[in-house]
Amino acid sequence: MTQFTWGGVLTIHTEKPLPFMKRNVPLLRRKPSVRVDKAIQTKSLTTFPVRVHKEDGQINQAALNARKNFTDFASKTDFRSHSSSPYGNFFSICWPNGKTERVKLATEIIESLWLYDDVMEDMEHSGAVQVHARVRDSFTGVEALVKTQQEKVDKKAKVASLFKDFGSRLNQMDKRGASRVLDSLKEYMDTYDSQKTPFNTIQKYTEYRIANVGYGIMDSFMQWTMGLVLNEAETDEAHKFYRSAGRVMGLTNDLYSWNVERTEEVDEGDRKWNAVPVIMQQYELSEDDATVFLRGLIGHHEQVTRELGKELLRRFNYSPTMTKYVEAVGLMLGGNCFWSAVCPRYNPAS
Repeated sequence: MTQFTWGGVLTIHTEKPLPFMKRNVPLLRRKPSVRVDKAIQTKSLTTFPVRVHKEDGQINQAALNARKNFTDFASKTDFRSHSSSPYGNFFSICWPNGKTERVKLATEIIESLWLYDDVMEDMEHSGAVQVHARVRDSFTGVEALVKTQQEKVDKKAKVASLFKDFGSRLNQMDKRGASRVLDSLKEYMDTYDSQKTPFNTIQKYTEYRIANVGYGIMDSFMQWTMGLVLNEAETDEAHKFYRSAGRVMGLTNDLYSWNVERTEEVDEGDRKWNAVPVIMQQYELSEDDATVFLRGLIGHHEQVTRELGKELLRRFNYSPTMTKYVEAVGLMLGGNCFWSAVCPRYNPAS
């Protein structure tokens, strides 16, 4: 039996698999993951299934290793709680069927990016821009650091150096699939924090949030951890499904992160990059009403994603590759929502 909870109010029980998850033969006869009972957390509103990787302990250790690398030289930075949760690491829950060693490396890389974001908050803008470029180049082995005695002790150079071997490690594991992951990482670094003009509509903000939330990285790593490579035709046909799933992830992140962002102090003239204040301003709603609006919007985009997934599978006659991809996206979205509802990062008081 699979249980789905809508905001802790409506509970639906079903003995049947999700419509777009139906297939003629099982893709994974022995899944490297176990099902999570979403009933244990009523704040999770996702209608997608949730699983956790069987090697969650190893995957969480990779995240701890990444944290140690940063705290060794940035001890004064206030690092937030990142991928941990009482029910499993974020990456164990989002990529539950990935190959263990690949999920561990991907965890180390993205956890490092999250920690990197903390370090950037302590830097002036011009310095942050320089580091963005250095980190981006380091993924492909471009030597962007000037080897002077001064930079040997410079925080900016040290931050970039932490990312230096990730590209080679990705290629060693899977050269064919690594290129897409590296491209998504470079694209994210190029566009990171690039939008300076406040959004005045939730529609425009939502499209921006797809890239800003890092959905491209999550999707590309998800494929890489499973050894899944969509060809050009499959990628083109899946574009609408991809974009819709990105909307779900971005808005879901905003819903749960608002729990802590709403109390953060910001400089005068700055704005909180979250869907809640955008909705409040656009529709002249209270904070509570804007949050309800956002929950409904997430539900809408989940349904659209589900329908697009069904269309995609029919178009490819339920091919093993496309079925595996659509199933993995559903697990990633369900995992992202469930983790967001339980993690200390967004629920410090729980």
